[in-house]
Amino acid sequence: MPATYLFHGDLVHLLRRRWRGQQPVVLAVTRRTSIKDQVEAFGLPHTEVGRLLCDGRDIDFSHLVRDHQGFDILPVTVPWDLSRPTLLCPDRLVRPAFLVDPTLGRLARNLRMAGLNTLYRPEWTTADLLKRHGRYRRVLLSRKLVLLKRGDVVFGRYIRSEEPAAQLREVLSLFDLRELSHPLVRCLACNGLLKPVAKEAILHRLEPLTIRYYDSFHCCSRCERIYWAGSHVARMQTSLKNALD
Repeated sequence: MPATYLFHGDLVHLLRRRWRGQQPVVLAVTRRTSIKDQVEAFGLPHTEVGRLLCDGRDIDFSHLVRDHQGFDILPVTVPWDLSRPTLLCPDRLVRPAFLVDPTLGRLARNLRMAGLNTLYRPEWTTADLLKRHGRYRRVLLSRKLVLLKRGDVVFGRYIRSEEPAAQLREVLSLFDLRELSHPLVRCLACNGLLKPVAKEAILHRLEPLTIRYYDSFHCCSRCERIYWAGSHVARMQTSLKNALD
């Protein structure tokens, strides 16, 4: 006999194509399976689910699907407060920090530009990402649904937007980070924190025109890359203002 699955909000768009036009989805129960496995069989990663109801009652991912049951699958509530444990995610993060997959390099750069702690390397493999996700307890940001279905991913998010500026706005809004961001305090290359440095200490590393026109400098505490307030900073500030407004 069938069970019924009703997907709410934008979760419908993340389902496999064959299921998107069928709401609710009515499917025969032919094997012993958890609601987590069944939801992911429809194409939806567990990271995108904020609440599960069975016949109106809250359940967790381990619930076994049975005949005649009706399920509501609801998205994460915005803003997403990761510091509060839930039935679906008993673990917690005091403050979001991010791990970005290699396909989202522009987003990683923009998050660092906003001052948010963001790990990213373009050469990282799936194994590299999962290792760091487990070790550093960060929110994994990706546009790969199959990656977010991995059982060892605790905190993750499928990025809906395709355009980098919109992706930044999406993350800031989802985690309510507008008041927590501190723009231009992190290295865009390695995520290290910037510290003021005397011009005299780095003269040997500066181009003649930079020496002539600029006096205030910062240096990355990790990779020692040098930053100064060139014309590019105004563009970065405008981009951040648009994302934070």
